[in-house]
Amino acid sequence: MTRTAILSSISSIFLVFMVSNTALVEAGVVLPGAKAEATVESPKISTLDKKSFKTDPFEPAPSDTQRRELERAVASCIKTVEQQWPGAQFEAIPDGGIVNTAGNDRERFYFWKCMSESGHPLTPIRK
Repeated sequence: MTRTAILSSISSIFLVFMVSNTALVEAGVVLPGAKAEATVESPKISTLDKKSFKTDPFEPAPSDTQRRELERAVASCIKTVEQQWPGAQFEAIPDGGIVNTAGNDRERFYFWKCMSESGHPLTPIRK
C-alpha cells in the first residue's frame, strides 16, 4: 500500500470513531474509562412555538364569571398536558377571549382537545 492510501484509511477510521463516539455521548452512553459530565438544560420555547387562539364563540370582553371559568379550564387543561407529557414546557395564558400558548404542536393538541372537551372550544387566530 502506498503511504497516501494508509493515511487515508487511518483518517477514515479515526473519523468514523469520532462520529460514533459523539453520537454515543449525545445519546448518554459513556464508554469505559471516559469521563462523563451531565448538563441538563430546559428546552427553549421559540417564537415559532407561540400561538394564540380565540374562544368560540369569541367574546373580546367576557364577564367576570366567564373569565374565571375560562381561567379554571385553562389551568385544568395545562395539568392534563403535563400528565400526558411529563416535563412538558407548555404554557397557556387567557387574556380576555384570547388564549396565548407556548409549546410544541403535540402539547398544544392535547391542550386544545382538553379545552374542547371541557366546553371551551378554541379557534386559531388567522393572521
